[in-house]
Amino acid sequence: MINLSYFPYRLNFKYPFRIAHTERTGTDNVYILVNQGKHHAWGEAVFIPYYTETLDTFKALISQIKLPENTENIGRFIHQIKKQHPSSLFCIAGIDIALHNLHTCITGQTIAQQYGLDENTKETSFTLGIASDEEMEYKFNDNPSMNYYKLKVNQDEIQRIVQTFERLTDKPFTIDANQGFTDRNEALQWSYKLADKGVQYLEQPFHKDDFESHLWLKKQSPIPIIADESFQHFEDLEKVVKYFDGINLKVMKCGGISEGVSALQRAKEMELKSIIGCMSESSVVSNASKQISSLADWVDLDGPLLLTNDLYAEERSVEELMERLKYM
Repeated sequence: MINLSYFPYRLNFKYPFRIAHTERTGTDNVYILVNQGKHHAWGEAVFIPYYTETLDTFKALISQIKLPENTENIGRFIHQIKKQHPSSLFCIAGIDIALHNLHTCITGQTIAQQYGLDENTKETSFTLGIASDEEMEYKFNDNPSMNYYKLKVNQDEIQRIVQTFERLTDKPFTIDANQGFTDRNEALQWSYKLADKGVQYLEQPFHKDDFESHLWLKKQSPIPIIADESFQHFEDLEKVVKYFDGINLKVMKCGGISEGVSALQRAKEMELKSIIGCMSESSVVSNASKQISSLADWVDLDGPLLLTNDLYAEERSVEELMERLKYM
C-alpha cells in the first residue's frame, strides 16, 4: 500500500524573473511525500500563475484518485489518471515523480536505469531573465562559471540584451523569446545574426498559436526554431513537427517522467531537436529530469540555481524535511 501526504511551499527567486510577458519573484508549489513501508520518496508540483493549476487543483485530484498498490507499472497508472484528469498535468507530474523516486528507493534503480537510459553528462544552461544592463551584469558576475547561458529576450530589447551579454563574456548563449516577437522579418534577421554568433537555437519567437509565422521562419532560418509554449505534451508532436525544428520538453507540462521519456524518444524518431527544460522548480523535479536528459540535445535545468530556499539542494532526512515544511 502506498500512502501520500503533501506540504504546500513557496519557492523564492534570487532575482526577479522577467520574460517577454510577465515577471515573478517566486513560485508556489507542493511537495509530495509517498511511502510504502519503510521506503519514502518525494515529488513536487509547481503552480505557475499563467497556467490554471493551483493547490486546490492538487487537493481535488488526490481526493479522486486511488494510488497504485506498488510501483511496478507507474506509466500505466499515470496514463489512466491523465485520461480522467487531462487538465491536471502539473499535479499528475508531481505524483509521477514521487512514484518514480519511490521505485528508486525500493529497487535501487535510478530513473535512468528504470528506462534503460545512459546517465546524463550534459551541462545545463543558466538563464538570464530580461533585466537592465546593471542587473544582467550582477546576475552574470554572481554566476560566472556556467558553460553557457540562455538569454530571455523580446523584439524590442534583444539587441541591448545581446550586446550587454557580449560585453560581459565570450561564452556561448542561446535565445528564448517566450513569444516576444511580432515582426517576421525582424525575427528572420536576428536568426542570421545569431547564427553568425554561434547561437544554436532560437526558442518560441512568436505567439504560441501563430504556427504559420513559425513555419515561415523555420523554412528560412539558419538555426533551429524550437517550440516551448506551442508544445505541451506528447500529443502535440504530430502538429509541431511541421512548424518547428525542435521542442522544449518540461516534465511538469507533459505530466511527468513516463510521458517525458516517450515524448523525447518519439521526437528523436521524428528528427526533432529537443531541450529538456524546467519551470522554476526545485531540485526534486530537476534531479528527476536530469535522469532522462540523455535523450535531449540540450539541457536547461537551472531552476534550483535561481532559488534562495531549495530545501532539497542538500541531502536531508525525511524527518528533518517534514519538520521544516510544517512551519513554512
